[in-house]
Amino acid sequence: GVLSGLACPSATGELEKRDVSLVHSMIPLGSCTMKLNSTSELQPVSRPEFANIHPFAPNHQTLGYAELIKELHDDLCEITGYDSISFQPNSGAQGEYAGLLAIKAYHEDIGEGHRNICLVPVSAHGTNPASAQMAGLSVVTVKTLPDGQIDMDDVRDKCDKYSKSLSSIMITYPSSVYTLVYTYSIE
Repeated sequence: GVLSGLACPSATGELEKRDVSLVHSMIPLGSCTMKLNSTSELQPVSRPEFANIHPFAPNHQTLGYAELIKELHDDLCEITGYDSISFQPNSGAQGEYAGLLAIKAYHEDIGEGHRNICLVPVSAHGTNPASAQMAGLSVVTVKTLPDGQIDMDDVRDKCDKYSKSLSSIMITYPSSVYTLVYTYSIE
């Protein structure tokens, strides 16, 4: 084909130009993951020396990873003053799910495990209601305005209606209604 006569670096460059990225265009879905997991963060963890450990490697072959993670955990706790931190994914469906599990565990820990309502705007990515349901929460949708902004009157109404069982609200930024809309109605 078109790439067959090119040397490997040239072929890689040609393939790279065909890929969708934030360098070339806006990406409506997956943009949160791409924004929050920058190339500069992914480069070091993508190095073969670091990234190519087999997922089922025995513990004695992963001691360096465990030491690195523990040391980073301890350093971050010392810097922030927190008792503990999580290495949860910070974005995308994995981040949503991990965050919702943390919220659910918090409510259970303080004796409010009955809080099971998650407000999800209709402008949210499809993963939002799916993540909430996977975390054991019931989804209640929130309206959006014609310009794609979250209807804050509806948010207030739903917060009042579900005040005794409200767990969380998921806000997607940017939202996926019409175009990429940043929610300015929430302060």
